Amino acid sequence: MGKWLEKYAGSVRFWILVAASVYLAYALYFAVYGLNFSLDLTRNQYVYNLVMKDPWWWQILYYGSEGVTGSVAIVLRAVAGFFAFYAAFLYWRNKSESVPKIRRSARTALLCEAGFFLALIPSVIAAFAYNLTTEYLFYFDHTPEQILLFGTALPCLAIVVVVPPLLLKLRAVISDEARTQQIFKWGSLAGVAYLLVVFWFNYSMLWAANMVPYPQAYELTGLAFLLVPANLMSFGLTVFGLLAIAMVAALIVLPVIKKGDTHLNLAGVGAVMVALGGYFVLHILYYNLTGGYEAHPGVWYEVISPMHNPNLWVLAFIFVGVPLIIQGSRKGRV
Repeated sequence: MGKWLEKYAGSVRFWILVAASVYLAYALYFAVYGLNFSLDLTRNQYVYNLVMKDPWWWQILYYGSEGVTGSVAIVLRAVAGFFAFYAAFLYWRNKSESVPKIRRSARTALLCEAGFFLALIPSVIAAFAYNLTTEYLFYFDHTPEQILLFGTALPCLAIVVVVPPLLLKLRAVISDEARTQQIFKWGSLAGVAYLLVVFWFNYSMLWAANMVPYPQAYELTGLAFLLVPANLMSFGLTVFGLLAIAMVAALIVLPVIKKGDTHLNLAGVGAVMVALGGYFVLHILYYNLTGGYEAHPGVWYEVISPMHNPNLWVLAFIFVGVPLIIQGSRKGRV
């Protein structure tokens, strides 16, 4: 056991495998959870009767976005998780003959991850349609239009426009003949895009959605909710903390993006990963210590619920970030 720990516990490759395992496990959980939700939706006679009273185009958008493409998205991410785990496993084994397999697996994982985000397009269309129409439509009763605008339409549109093209470009440069310089450049751009759009902008918009009054469903909204000390801390960590993490990450990889440098500040990258993972750890504590969704029903508590947040796997970045900081402090740049 001692030799095993000595060999692997300090290995960045091993902890990348651990992070990939968490990504796969969470993707599989959401695939099962989401498919069950979709099946329940098709059997829910109450919802069906209400939706059938709406225009035909909303019936298509509602079931298409909530059921069909939602199911496609979570299955694609589960497939991405499998190939990411396989690539990480081969990388951990550190066999030179595995490099072509690692590249192929990484390309497949990136393609499926891009598909996961592209499957949000029907949800974007549905959310904008819900806001623009004068019809009184069913959406979990009749959710206020601004909640869908801030919580779905704007953040998901930004994600669809920014993230998949970068993932597909990164996939394109990861070929058997790819130059390391190009992989570093597009990998850095994709990473910064995740931080800015998937995390900071997305969660900031969800906070905006949480501020929309919805007295029929939530007792505490707007400033009354925000000014609760624990909520104010969460707001600050989200709006200002995630932005700071993204800006620091952008500064760290700027030489890679602008000059084609392939020497990364490992300690800096590790610190960003620990900070991002720490954000999710703190929000797990915040959610549970304050009573969770049942005590504070609302958009924000629904989003950060450990069983309802598809990005929670990122907490595993801490396991990669710590050895990167240690390795970077010893070697400087690599």
